[in-house]
Amino acid sequence: MKQIVVFSTLLLALFSCSPEATTNKKIAGMWYLVSIDDQSLDTDYKEQLHFAPDGRGGTITETKTTKGIPKVTYGTYALLKSGSISISRTKPEGGYDDQGYDFTSITDNNLTITQNMNGHKVYVYKK
Repeated sequence: MKQIVVFSTLLLALFSCSPEATTNKKIAGMWYLVSIDDQSLDTDYKEQLHFAPDGRGGTITETKTTKGIPKVTYGTYALLKSGSISISRTKPEGGYDDQGYDFTSITDNNLTITQNMNGHKVYVYKK
């Protein structure tokens, strides 16, 4: 019985420390876009991402504000073992918009992701 408890504890520790779990903890919360491809944002534009982790993924809320008018998009995300994130946003007219990004850099307060399709843009966010 003691061996089962020790084995279960080790197994739990192994899965709770996976790269995806660590990344999911780091990206949790609200992030504010500061630049795209090293270009500052237009003063009339703001973008926010809110990550709400759930397992090895979670839900995402994206708010894009242009000239004071917000547009909110909801979706889900999944973290991949390759150091990538797949985001699936719902389209207002129906269907989904799926995008993939690579984590270029991630710390507690800085997030840099590179779009891995449709142009390879680099997005820099801060908490």
